[in-house]
Amino acid sequence: MNTAASHLGVVLLALVLAGAACSSNGRQPPDGDAGNDSGITDGDRGPGDGDVPGDDLLEDGGGDRQDGFADEPAPADEDALDGDGGGDNGDDFTGGDDAGDAGGDNAGDDGQPVDADAGDAGDGSGPDDWRSSLAACWTDADCPRVMAIGHGGMWDLTSAPYDSDAAIAAAYAGGMDGVKIDVRVTRDDVPVIAHSSPIEIWESLDCSGRRIEEMTADEVTACHRVPSTSETFQRLDDVLEYLRGKMVVQLCVKEERDYGRTIEQILAQDAADFAFIELSTADLQNIVPTLPGNESVYYLVNVGSNLAEINTLIDEIGNPRAFMVEIDPDVDLGDLVATRIHPAGMRTFTYLKAELATVAQLQALFEKGFDVVSANAGANAVQARINVNQARGVEPP
Repeated sequence: MNTAASHLGVVLLALVLAGAACSSNGRQPPDGDAGNDSGITDGDRGPGDGDVPGDDLLEDGGGDRQDGFADEPAPADEDALDGDGGGDNGDDFTGGDDAGDAGGDNAGDDGQPVDADAGDAGDGSGPDDWRSSLAACWTDADCPRVMAIGHGGMWDLTSAPYDSDAAIAAAYAGGMDGVKIDVRVTRDDVPVIAHSSPIEIWESLDCSGRRIEEMTADEVTACHRVPSTSETFQRLDDVLEYLRGKMVVQLCVKEERDYGRTIEQILAQDAADFAFIELSTADLQNIVPTLPGNESVYYLVNVGSNLAEINTLIDEIGNPRAFMVEIDPDVDLGDLVATRIHPAGMRTFTYLKAELATVAQLQALFEKGFDVVSANAGANAVQARINVNQARGVEPP
């Protein structure tokens, strides 16, 4: 891994050509235009080239599992990513207050702090318990609050790899409301956080070309994430335990055969109130009903630009656990949200792939009618969320 820096050009090229999406071999609706920013793709594609603060700061300080997270629960605001010299920036979340607090550690492209909230972050009892519970606003179509999800966390190209512990922690410290991560299942039936199979060179130099489903969990979690020398691939159970009481998590299960195992893991860890699965309308209709425990997990249904599927969701399927619908960002919503989606008890979601998306661009998506926006430009997404919630009188924003 000492040669990782020399591969930066390859990594940059791969990331420019790729855009992370919850799809595998065409299972999700194709976007019809590989050059757009919809985020809906027909194949395994990687993260974009973000511009998000982060650091390789989550090495396990002495635990027996190399999960990358701190051995003790993180306080509400780690301040571990601010680089201001006022705290222990490399000590696994020590010396902070509330996530995204008034310290203004994270700034949008207008130079203003992306201040997340003013309450007790993520403990389920304060004014911002929506960060840790789907029951708070996420599943309430009447909730006026808009929210921002970090696509792969708040990652960067040099120190906080996409999907990594450091990127997830940065999203929490940066005031994101949730994170999207990718799930695959190993040969020994363990869900792990991995985007591609076979693993791409821009994801791991030491495990490039290997297939997740042909590896054991121990083998996968020994693979280093580019460009880190300490960040390795994670088990889903470890990540869920870290996120408990902090943020909700969108699980992009890359293979339909792994839905059942993922549902089993969510329920085994009592994580159904903060972990939800992204899937297609067809999968919700044809696969999900056959899986044990399916009625206890929430689903984000991706219709892309095919708005006719919304009628299928509402009029034919009518699954009460389908709480949110994902629509491409460039689709004209018209009055669809007010007349069909919200009255049916669902909220709206979109993903803007553009890694350098501005606050104004992301804010426009909220104002267009999307309740939740997923983005690679994490700090700007948080600032856009704050702006819209303040305009609506939602406190804390």
